[in-house]
Amino acid sequence: MKLSLSLTLVIAIAFTALCLAYAGYGWWELGGMAPGQARDDARGFVLFWAFLGAIGLVSAYVAWRLTRER
Repeated sequence: MKLSLSLTLVIAIAFTALCLAYAGYGWWELGGMAPGQARDDARGFVLFWAFLGAIGLVSAYVAWRLTRER
């Protein structure tokens, strides 16, 4: 299956938005948690989704740069 650069850009932006929104929601909910192991696990979960959002952001940037060069 071959995707166009424009479609790749749209998918990467949507992926980034979803991942960062989920990470933001998790970060927002950390304040209400009691300290302990569950909070540390939740923080790791938030950082994982933020990392995935960063990967999506880099993918979107690369797709955007490639579309501009055409």
